[in-house]
Amino acid sequence: MASTDGLLVMADISGYTAFVSGTEHEHSREILAELIENIAKSFGGRLSIDQVEGDALCCTTARTDVEVGDWLRETFVAFHRRLRDMRAATTCPCQACQMIGNLGLKFVVHRGTFSRQVVAGVVQLHGADVNLVHRLLKNTVPLREYLLATDAACAAWPENARTAYVRAPQHYDVGDVEAAYLDLAPVRDGALREERQRVRRDEAKLRMTRRFDAPPERVWQLMIDPVARKRIMQVPRVDFEAGARGSLVGAEYHCEHGGDHATVFRVVSAERPSELTTTVEFPFVGRIYRTDRVVPEGTGTRVDSAIYWDEPSGLKARFGTVVAVQMMKRYFTRYNDNTAAMLNEPAATPA
Repeated sequence: MASTDGLLVMADISGYTAFVSGTEHEHSREILAELIENIAKSFGGRLSIDQVEGDALCCTTARTDVEVGDWLRETFVAFHRRLRDMRAATTCPCQACQMIGNLGLKFVVHRGTFSRQVVAGVVQLHGADVNLVHRLLKNTVPLREYLLATDAACAAWPENARTAYVRAPQHYDVGDVEAAYLDLAPVRDGALREERQRVRRDEAKLRMTRRFDAPPERVWQLMIDPVARKRIMQVPRVDFEAGARGSLVGAEYHCEHGGDHATVFRVVSAERPSELTTTVEFPFVGRIYRTDRVVPEGTGTRVDSAIYWDEPSGLKARFGTVVAVQMMKRYFTRYNDNTAAMLNEPAATPA
């Protein structure tokens, strides 16, 4: 049973004990499973998830540099965006669904030695440092969302990366542990403040209108169907990841263009079958937001598209914006042409 030196990380959902005790079991279980899955997905293989312990994950990594802290902040952002999407997608009046917003996330990081052993067919972490990182979940940090790092964990981190941390030595029966914590509230506020829910026509940097000879529901279905999107975009592959509570809110379309290049379209908001807002990174201008409004028009459908991006500064950036607008017009026109072609295909004959 070989020992390994590295970082031990606990990711713990704050407020879950009170959440479970006062809510419906079935929905609280589903909510926990979705949030744990979201955290695991955000780690993206960079952290090894060794143990799932109710509302917490015990993880390890051989990496000990400051970038691990960056990963945890990214996970924290993803967690709160999923919470927001879950609230937006939830219409259930039960206590569990209404109390989603009371949940939070905290991290504990410690550097030490650990080993893995199989107990009853399940891999378990073993070692004094494993016990310590669990102890550290019970601490004196006066916050509900934070990143608590022991001195052993952050000793190798650059000094400027530790300036925002507050000293918080912990005292246990096994001895004193020197540590410091980072308040994650500003990270949460920044992550939620930057997200645009829809683009108004009066603020759009680019507006387009297209009419289709098909009812709104059929147009909508092509807009959201990953198989249709693959054909419309003419790409080799589109992987779809469902959004919050199995809805479209927060869903992602990973469009593979060959090799390692992929474009990720994320659904920000959706009102079937009338309005869809998506966001994606676009060349020269960065993140763009697009709201498609699906309007019945006689026996057909009109789609009004409003696209927004933050205007970059500088002469070179403004030139890039001009190029980006030309690219958008070509790309979105081709997308609409391919959509129209699919809508004009004869319906399949029932078997």
